[in-house]
Amino acid sequence: MRLAPPLATCALLPLFAACIDGPVPTAAPDRPRLIVGGEPTGATYPSVGALIVDWWEPLGVVNGDDQWCTGTLISPTVFVTAAHCVTGAAETPPGTQFYVSFAPDLLAKGIKIIKATGYAFDPLYGHDQANLHDLAVVFLPAAATKGMTPIQLPTLGELDRLAAQGALSKTLFVNVGYGSSATRTGPPSFGWDGKRNLSKSEYMGLQPTWLGLLMNAAATGEGGDCYGDSGGPKFIDGNPAKIYATVTTGDYPCRATTWDWRLDTPDARAFLGQYVALP
Repeated sequence: MRLAPPLATCALLPLFAACIDGPVPTAAPDRPRLIVGGEPTGATYPSVGALIVDWWEPLGVVNGDDQWCTGTLISPTVFVTAAHCVTGAAETPPGTQFYVSFAPDLLAKGIKIIKATGYAFDPLYGHDQANLHDLAVVFLPAAATKGMTPIQLPTLGELDRLAAQGALSKTLFVNVGYGSSATRTGPPSFGWDGKRNLSKSEYMGLQPTWLGLLMNAAATGEGGDCYGDSGGPKFIDGNPAKIYATVTTGDYPCRATTWDWRLDTPDARAFLGQYVALP
């Protein structure tokens, strides 16, 4: 069994888990559940990738075991993820070399791992818990993503318009990531299988910068996200071409709620607009 990635400190309270991406209690899970209540994507969602950093022993050997977070290709050279994935941890000091893989199974032999050319995160990250600015981009060589289709970003205020139209109240959002599974009852334990997995979560509500989703399987019959899914995308079910938010935080045992950083806000667009063309 693989431990979750080492501690990446975030500015939220310790009860929020998905942003921590840190050492968590591990025990044999009741059964493999992949993401949280999900299944492998296989060849679908090919533009969602794993953010990799050489933290796992033996150091100096970079492979799929070094999965750290999740992210999404939004241009041929730009991969969007969470700011807490690239800064704030002892394992990711300034100047850290990051890598990305879009392999559907990180533990398969001969996976392609792309060496990033650099990264940037929102300079306002962590200064205001209500407006966390938890957003980063990782830069990739254009030749390394040739033939891939980047995921679209939302237009300004798109989630607000959908909510005002009543279009979100019964909407399922799709979580895609490489993170751990989570047991549903009893002492928390977190398994990991190296695969890109997907699950679905019911809409809970909007805040000015956050998208809230429910992941209480007993109540909704659906799933959610957990450790290692940080920075991963949120799609509206039925539209795999557009990303609406990225995973930022959730409850510690990954059983109740997930709060995701909206990409349709002026602040998110101001940061991303420095690196990609906005719709």
